[in-house]
Amino acid sequence: MVRAVRNDFQRQILVLAAMFALVILALSPVTAPPSAAPLTLAGGVPSVIAVQSSGAPSGAYSETVWTVGWQDEIDACSGAVDIGAYYGTPVIAEHWFCGGSMFPGEGSTIILTGVVSGTFRVGSIAAVLNAATDNAGAIPHGFDLLYQTCVDGSSATMSFTELTRIG
Repeated sequence: MVRAVRNDFQRQILVLAAMFALVILALSPVTAPPSAAPLTLAGGVPSVIAVQSSGAPSGAYSETVWTVGWQDEIDACSGAVDIGAYYGTPVIAEHWFCGGSMFPGEGSTIILTGVVSGTFRVGSIAAVLNAATDNAGAIPHGFDLLYQTCVDGSSATMSFTELTRIG
């Protein structure tokens, strides 16, 4: 029994150390040779993207909106999901622990590919809603697109971030 607990404890320490290393890597500036394509994180996985002459800055965050759907598709953790049909306004969503925690902050540029595509500027958080007390009518309208994630994985803090199309 002691050996099993010790092994579980060691696994937990290794997982924490790996997560810490990933955070340090994500926050560390990366210098690439001028000829290299920018390295970005898409859904928590490093990927190389080619930035076309659309005016998007090199190193822009890249995200794939892999399908249209609702909770089952979000739970698949395969990338962002277009859930706009459910809310009646353009919204993409992703779980906090499946990439939402890595979504860039206000002023950043993101490149979306897939069923929703384009270049967007990240704006402020338009609303933070509670799934237990708020309904779809409380979701803000009038934005080019919203990005929804539940902060820290809690449905009591559903964050909706403004995205403005720039390309």
